[in-house]
Amino acid sequence: QQQQRQQQDGTTTKITILESIKPASAASGKGGGFMARSWGDRSPTQRLHELAFDLYRNELSVELDLKTFRMLPVLSVSPGYSGVKAAKNDNTLGPIMPNWLDGNSIGRISPMGFGDDTAQVTPTEVVERMIEKLKSDGGFEVVLGTCTGVETDQGSERGARKVTAVRYTNHENGEDNLLPADAVVVSAGPWSCAAEDWFRGAVQLPMEGIKSTSIVWKQPQELEKVDATALFCGEDDRFGTHLEVYPRPDGTIYICGIGGSDYIKKDQLKDGAFRKVCDAKESRVDAATRSFQDMSSVYRSYGELLKSQACMRPCPPDALPYMGEIPGYEGAYVNAGHNCWCV
Repeated sequence: QQQQRQQQDGTTTKITILESIKPASAASGKGGGFMARSWGDRSPTQRLHELAFDLYRNELSVELDLKTFRMLPVLSVSPGYSGVKAAKNDNTLGPIMPNWLDGNSIGRISPMGFGDDTAQVTPTEVVERMIEKLKSDGGFEVVLGTCTGVETDQGSERGARKVTAVRYTNHENGEDNLLPADAVVVSAGPWSCAAEDWFRGAVQLPMEGIKSTSIVWKQPQELEKVDATALFCGEDDRFGTHLEVYPRPDGTIYICGIGGSDYIKKDQLKDGAFRKVCDAKESRVDAATRSFQDMSSVYRSYGELLKSQACMRPCPPDALPYMGEIPGYEGAYVNAGHNCWCV
């Protein structure tokens, strides 16, 4: 669309991403990538759920040639006993029971989605494919640095300011630089709260970062195919977990809901807490490993972790994202605070 507009009106648009580490270095590269079209029904974000889901299914998955996008069923799994046998004998649940779920300490299993309005995509692929597409269209670059503010000029109305540039510290040489801009979108996850200072209090962005660990399992050689059914598990007091389990198209399994998250306050986020280094909590890696292996004999016998990692969910106090224009500033926008639904 950008390329078509430039051809039609003769204008040149340049998009610059100011990135602290590298694209997809935080939650946009470490998230689970689960989507549910109807899970926001009757909530203020219902339309966002529907719009994003339809956009991926009908447009982005095709336009970006996303290999990791697929529809998949979802099960709710409670701790207990004899749940697997009952579910496999159930005419409704049997067809969507994954071949790797066979633990003895599994209780009631019930459906949460049959793959008609639940889907997944690997977030890293989305970021990489978008960048490839933008580069092929021309007028795009990534700049490594940390934003320190914005430059403005008199706006079109009295009292309004117009954005003219972004101030940042260059990571290569430590120097302060300017990025000329006529439109700025603040979309920096939990660190977006720093924009309160960049725009001199014109917008308030109360935010908490929830730092959580996640793990990814390799596909065991003994498992020819990893069945594509996601799990939302109940609280398991033995391990302090409430696992979310997402098999991916490449045969790996991504797991979050590990428990033991840390809550990072706004002042810490403004100071850049965990922006450069955000390590997994090893005690929670161990708990999640034991919890999942208790659910699956093949992963208990042959499972091997591919990676353990951590990232932060951006959480406003009312659980509603910040989206729209920044008051009093022309060409200034914010898009942040989507919690776990950032895809």
